[in-house]
Amino acid sequence: MRYIPLLMLFVVSCCKPVDLKKEEVLYNDYIKALPDLKIVSKDAPLVLKVHYVEKAGLLALDTEDRDSLYRLTEDLTRTALGYEIKFEETLVFDAPKYLKVVKSRFNESPIRFPALAYLISWFSPERDKAVGDAISSALKGEPQERLKTYLGDDASTANVTKNFLKNLSAIYAEADLDRHPLLSERNKNDEALFSYGHWSTILQGEHEADFILTNTGIIGADTGMPLYVIARGGVTSAFVENNAFRPYQGVGVIGLYPFLAEGEFFNAKRGRLTKEQKFEAIAWVWVHELGHLLMKKVENYTLEDSVHRAAPNLRYYDWVKKIRETKNHHSDKVGVLKKF
Repeated sequence: MRYIPLLMLFVVSCCKPVDLKKEEVLYNDYIKALPDLKIVSKDAPLVLKVHYVEKAGLLALDTEDRDSLYRLTEDLTRTALGYEIKFEETLVFDAPKYLKVVKSRFNESPIRFPALAYLISWFSPERDKAVGDAISSALKGEPQERLKTYLGDDASTANVTKNFLKNLSAIYAEADLDRHPLLSERNKNDEALFSYGHWSTILQGEHEADFILTNTGIIGADTGMPLYVIARGGVTSAFVENNAFRPYQGVGVIGLYPFLAEGEFFNAKRGRLTKEQKFEAIAWVWVHELGHLLMKKVENYTLEDSVHRAAPNLRYYDWVKKIRETKNHHSDKVGVLKKF
């Protein structure tokens, strides 16, 4: 679970105080009561429903682009994981309308807990301290070799926090197509579209789709960031969350912004990519997430030529070149999850 306990009251939109300690208990009990995850059989073709959510002012995929991405991901899933899948795009939303559609989930206990508790808001006066505390917690107990791989030679809390805030600041300062910053006081209400915790709640309350594809990004600070998110400056490329309603026991989201962006930060950290390279990177990341959703694989940190190891930084295409040639993604060596 990507959070730390928060023993405090939080005020939701209805202005009623919420005891987060109680909400945390209810949420943990809810997750524990869900059936343990079951590996999905490869014996028959699978259909996965996709909703597409588009925010105006950001680079996006048109219908033809999305269809090409779906077909490419289907092909790679067949060769890398052995599943015959078919994506069906079911609904297309503009982002403001989508937030209205899912708004009730943020007030629905117990699944509202991530939306209430995970986000370290960019606009909070206590932001820097909260980020430092989250990073300190994440670094504890990690092997020094792994810390060096993801965070460099100086993996002290102070240095990692400084670099994280610098990188996230640069991301949010990137200009959208209207020459406004990606996230600022001007559009601070859009923070939910970038928040891991809000997406976690959205996914857990989803009844109709198996994946949400959006041209926004899951980009920001939260209370339980893993090393690879910290190393990327708050970027979660995609993730799968528990879901009690969908056939594969989970729902995923893929944020396209880090792949499509042409701002200074991403061109420097990710490299300048052609359209074809961007699509291939997105598709392979999607295959990685399908490893979670269908095979219930844990996050892998060691098998560098396996699709089950997420890209350790923002150089997605370097990761693609490493994993696309392998004939063995070592699925048998990767553990299985009981819950997402």
